[in-house]
Amino acid sequence: MKPKSMAFAIAIAVVIACSSSLSLWAQGGNSPSSQQPSAPSASQGSATIENQMITYEVLRQMAAQIADRVALSCQPPNCNSVLLADPNAQSEMITAKAFDNSAEALRKAYVALVPHGAEAAAAPSLSDVASLLTAVKSSATYSNQNFQPTSQSIVTLLTIALDNKRKGLLLRTSTLPGDVGAAAQAVQLQLGDIAKAQKEVKDEKARADLDKQFDALRTALASTSTDGTVLATIIKGKALLSSLGTSFSILTVSVDAAGGDTKVTHFFWQELIMPTPSPSYNGGAVVSFLLTDPAGKFQDGDILHYMYDFSKWKSPKVPKTFNSDLHLQRPVAGSVPQP
Repeated sequence: MKPKSMAFAIAIAVVIACSSSLSLWAQGGNSPSSQQPSAPSASQGSATIENQMITYEVLRQMAAQIADRVALSCQPPNCNSVLLADPNAQSEMITAKAFDNSAEALRKAYVALVPHGAEAAAAPSLSDVASLLTAVKSSATYSNQNFQPTSQSIVTLLTIALDNKRKGLLLRTSTLPGDVGAAAQAVQLQLGDIAKAQKEVKDEKARADLDKQFDALRTALASTSTDGTVLATIIKGKALLSSLGTSFSILTVSVDAAGGDTKVTHFFWQELIMPTPSPSYNGGAVVSFLLTDPAGKFQDGDILHYMYDFSKWKSPKVPKTFNSDLHLQRPVAGSVPQP
């Protein structure tokens, strides 16, 4: 046999052998080839960092779309801010209002005991004042304040998108309620007003029952809650109420699904002489939102979904060294500090 014919025959034999092996792998036979360990595959529910980066970019685009529609529905003077609804935020606001009512009722009860004092007010019972906060704390539904990474990302992206859409359009959450310092001062003033009214009552016997209620109220403020203490919950609730004002909308956002997949396209003849091609990635998300007024009246809502097609997702290279002096300068978006 001629050398050229022999080389051709060997090539044909190699192709037949490879084809037979591929056929056995596909059929899952009991040949030695089929018992070789298969290539590692991604576990169900896992995602690479590239998939997550693509998904976060999808969330950025969706946050911008939601911000456009929220800004269109939330127009001043009827709406100046947006509350991101969650059980903690609502419970904090309810607890703050309960404290205001209890503190004012107790103050008026003391004033009513002073001769020629202000208008008479029926002294609330111990359960009316001290147990009111305890009842709110026991019946309210709390959830963990630590957001999952995807949830925290959408909160951050929504805050940026709303601010870019219209300056002053604020997104308030239980973790960013507003000026907690001013709220703490307001609570301190309320407690100070009660103490001042208490001192005006010289008859200690007449105010004995109210003193017990005042002590019970202060004890209730020190009891534990999701925010640490009920007092902390009240302060955050007052900060939320103050920052939201009387004209705001309530936004509910849910990241219903997010993820992606990785694909490596194998070309048999190419991989005989070249390395395996680099993987390509895709990613997407499904986000639903609902916008209402404080009374629950529907304003807007939708389910948004989008997915990027498979692509070679790359990022700027990380520098081998880091100059701390450059870190003090504000970097340009998307840039990486150079050594």
